[in-house]
Amino acid sequence: MNNKQNAYKKRGVDYRSPATLLTLPREYYQSEAIYAEEVEKIFYKRWLFVCREEEIPEPGDFQTVAIGDESLIVVRDAQNKIQAHFNVCRHRGTRICKAEKGHFSSGVIQCPYHAWKYDLSGGLKAAPLLNDVADFEKTDYALFSAHVGIWGGFVFINLAEAPVPFEEEMGALMNRFEDWNLPDLRIAHKLEYKLKCNWKIILQNYQECYHCPGVHPMLSKRTPFRGAVHDCFEGAVIGGYMEMTERRGSMTMDGKAAAPPVCKVSGEDLQRVHYYSVFPNLLLTPHPDFVLYHRIRSVALDRIGNDCFFLVHPDVLADHKLMERFQSAVKFWDLTNQEDWQVCEQMQLGLKSHRFKRGRYSPFEDIAYAVDQEVLKALGHKPAEME
Repeated sequence: MNNKQNAYKKRGVDYRSPATLLTLPREYYQSEAIYAEEVEKIFYKRWLFVCREEEIPEPGDFQTVAIGDESLIVVRDAQNKIQAHFNVCRHRGTRICKAEKGHFSSGVIQCPYHAWKYDLSGGLKAAPLLNDVADFEKTDYALFSAHVGIWGGFVFINLAEAPVPFEEEMGALMNRFEDWNLPDLRIAHKLEYKLKCNWKIILQNYQECYHCPGVHPMLSKRTPFRGAVHDCFEGAVIGGYMEMTERRGSMTMDGKAAAPPVCKVSGEDLQRVHYYSVFPNLLLTPHPDFVLYHRIRSVALDRIGNDCFFLVHPDVLADHKLMERFQSAVKFWDLTNQEDWQVCEQMQLGLKSHRFKRGRYSPFEDIAYAVDQEVLKALGHKPAEME
């Protein structure tokens, strides 16, 4: 029995009849009530990818992150530790910081309303005119903090008071991609997209290549869709890899490598491109010569921001000729992304129809079905029935 059969058997699906796998009902893409439930039970409870460590390299550097109605300040503190504080003053609830990113030059986070001041670790340093109040203790009024987890230079936060431990939630990632030395890689390029579709559509699209022959003619030449191998079907980490047709090639406009192999990447990984979604908002795609990743930011039921980043070794970043060559990878993935975004937005529009209830997945969309099951599990909803 192969990996797919084992995975299907484990979750009680008849592998011999994969066409019986049903999609989520249309309401999961059109219902404001379900979306509100997703915000509460997924975005406020699960580990979310927010940035790379290198994006806040020095003490005082920060980024603000919007999650539903919440706002978080992700900051590097004076001890060089990354913290995540709720962006709300403990005095009267004022949102402290409006900037998307910046630097607290004085090492102080100050509320703009009544000038309460906090240190970078969130402790209250000053509350004007309250020093002489007998029952006022600064230690009782530190900023509320979220949990922080770091893997491979990727920074995650969790807003829940008692979340599943980071290492447990991300267990399938912990020993993967060590040959890439991910913490040492650096951002070489960023593509920003704003899309009119539900966040789940992007995860599903990323995890299946059934659509590739018709939507991605160039990608299909580089990695034939029938060759996908999936080894993670359950939990927060879902995905696998595809074999590339070009020997020692990569996902570029001409199929040739965009840069030398990353760090210690060797053997079979020189012929593979990996595709893993880290539920609910990171798409991670290590190549032999660079790493691509997407940060998904759900802003409404049918609106997302999708930031696409490219990581390379610092030696590549410092070499002008190599960076010129690397543009072939950027062009390839920008083209491929645009092809995906068009059909994802068309799916969102089509799902407005009340005539559509739910569809059937093909045998090549088993991994998209796995994404659906993680959504249902997180929401506490009944698993999608099979006919």
